[in-house]
Amino acid sequence: MPVTPTYPGVYVEELASGVRTIAGVSTSVTVFIGSARRGPIDKATPVRSWADFERRFGGLAVDSELSYSVRQFFNNGGSEAIVIRVAANVSTAKKLLRNVANDSDSVLIEAADAGASGNAIEIRVSHASNPNAFSITALLDDPANPVQEKFENLSLNSRSPRYVESVINGVSTLIRATRKANLTNSAGTTLSGDIEAADLAKIDTDHNQFRLSLNGGEPITIDLGASLADMPALRNRVESEATTKGSGPAYALPNFKVEVSGTKKLKITSGEKGDFSSVRILPGLTKDASTILKLGSDNGGVDTDSGATFRPAIAPTSAFLTSAAFPDADFAGAFPAATKKDFSITLDGAQKTIHLGNADVIAGGANVGEKGQLLAAHITKKVNEASTNPAFGSFAATYDTTAKKMTFTSGSAGSTSSIKVNNDPGADNALDDLHFADAASAQGTSTFLAGGTESAYDNTNLQQIFLGNRANRTGLYALESTDIFNLLCMPGITDSEVLSTAVAYCSERRAFLIADPQPGKSPDQMKSIIQGTAYPKNKNAALYYPLIGVADPLQGGIIRLVAPSGTIAGVMARTDATRGVWKAPAGIDAALGGVQKLEYVLTDSENGVLNPRAVNCLRMFPNYGAVSWGARTLVGDDERGDEWKYIPVRRLALFIEESLYRGTKWAVFEPNDEPLWAQLRLNIGAFMHDLFRQGAFAGSSPRDAYLVQCDRTTTTQSDVNRGIVNVIVGFAPLKPAEFVFLKIQQLAGQLNA
Repeated sequence: MPVTPTYPGVYVEELASGVRTIAGVSTSVTVFIGSARRGPIDKATPVRSWADFERRFGGLAVDSELSYSVRQFFNNGGSEAIVIRVAANVSTAKKLLRNVANDSDSVLIEAADAGASGNAIEIRVSHASNPNAFSITALLDDPANPVQEKFENLSLNSRSPRYVESVINGVSTLIRATRKANLTNSAGTTLSGDIEAADLAKIDTDHNQFRLSLNGGEPITIDLGASLADMPALRNRVESEATTKGSGPAYALPNFKVEVSGTKKLKITSGEKGDFSSVRILPGLTKDASTILKLGSDNGGVDTDSGATFRPAIAPTSAFLTSAAFPDADFAGAFPAATKKDFSITLDGAQKTIHLGNADVIAGGANVGEKGQLLAAHITKKVNEASTNPAFGSFAATYDTTAKKMTFTSGSAGSTSSIKVNNDPGADNALDDLHFADAASAQGTSTFLAGGTESAYDNTNLQQIFLGNRANRTGLYALESTDIFNLLCMPGITDSEVLSTAVAYCSERRAFLIADPQPGKSPDQMKSIIQGTAYPKNKNAALYYPLIGVADPLQGGIIRLVAPSGTIAGVMARTDATRGVWKAPAGIDAALGGVQKLEYVLTDSENGVLNPRAVNCLRMFPNYGAVSWGARTLVGDDERGDEWKYIPVRRLALFIEESLYRGTKWAVFEPNDEPLWAQLRLNIGAFMHDLFRQGAFAGSSPRDAYLVQCDRTTTTQSDVNRGIVNVIVGFAPLKPAEFVFLKIQQLAGQLNA
């Protein structure tokens, strides 16, 4: 709107230029569909390097044609790929972590990606000193591409910023977590440290406040008054303040409780049970007394959320052995006995004889329990000193004063952790006195996800797996979630129905299909195949022949025949970047990197049979190696005479169409008259002129190279009435020089008259 002048002076108004720059879209974003070692199934996943593919999909696999094609793509100049992993009969690996102490479910861990690869994920659980927290580590023990992810200070409290589901899900590439613990009948508590009479005496008008927060709610200030006589007075004051100032079920009696635990501890219980139930003590904003009263975890107290007793058990476990009960009489005299002071222990396969020595190691114990603990500490020391092996160095012997039993625990953990005790071969055997049976042994355990399954696709389910379902966005139609792609490769797939559906989808998305040849076919057989219906006669597709041979690092460098589509996609990407999409991806510049041999070495005459039939041949030339030696689409048969005969012409048209489709959306709902038409001519013309200057079109002048028409001749009044504006864009394509004729003649010597 023009500025309305209200005062004398100069007014500045900015006018729109009408210029809207049209940017060219990408031309070589390549989609690969097939099987892989691991990774998301039926999901279009961007991959920007071979290292990226190794991290996400596991790298090369003998049974994955896709993996070799992706590797060739990046080795030949490709820079941006989209990988869709497909498989049949898929299920997800999982493991329910449980709390052993109360025999309850805790957290369900599932592999982030369905399939058998999830079975190789190990889950490790560790506990922190905080009773509410635990850590989960996920490890994928892949020799080629190991992955480890650790998530610390996790909580089962759904209102905690470290809630296990919130922290892991969407972040981890390996696992997903679901809390299974039933916390509906559990309430959070806090327990102070020992509060002495001297501590209570310090409560005065300058030190009499702390803040109380229940279930993550807004803290309230507890005022303890001028003094406290004893623990019951403290209890009564806290309860009164909390129930008066707090609101909601968490502060409602009788479920809300303030109790004296024992004689020296104050315990506060939230009045509202559930997964979020918690009690937190915070310092007072002024006159803080929480430190004096040892309230809160920062001051020696213990905050126990509702989920604390449901934490998953520690994993992996160490191998351990537990003795029979020690009679009290065993500790009446010296220990070890003079003639029973040796035993043999084997940890993780390493055997050592332990000499307990001659000294009485329990003499300093005041009672049976202390003597048992002194004996355990002595054994621990002797085993630790026996070897530098971690299983020995971190070995621990412990004595349970209640059960009166001793436990030997290996310093290692996991399925390789083992422990075995034996009588000493000599006379000084101490095992009987330690109440362990001769040759007793145990094994540690590791926790792995289990139940993940998948099977390779075959002719019975190939179409179902690759084509998937459009509504569910599976298989090919996982691409519905992507913004743009330009090339499509399905390495090794030659099923006619799959190819026909794929190329139809490519046409819909303005993309181009690179098809692979059937293996083991001679040139004559390939000619018969291409003249039939095995391959779709579509302008948005091309076929390359024969298979290529690459060194297989998984087989010691032996040559493996693989589909050429990934290699050709890489060559197209390289050619687009260096010469432009209008340059044919063929010729001596179109070298096939990494190709050591061809399944069939073509002669010129055999090439001459296939080229007119629109089969693009791969050739092996001295000094040049393997090169792409054809540039025709599947409608490029000479007998058809199709205008879209050549790959660069078709791909240039797709590039222009997609760029203009995206770059002219601003025109929708603009007034449909000459100003709009002029803007369209200006902006599209500028885009086409830039291509002309780069050498994309035939012709020596813009008039010869392209046209942009949008006026009354293209858009009639009837079109305007129907909301339609028509723009005609034409270009003169550069067609590749397939046949170079060198005409040579002799110049006869001049005769003198």
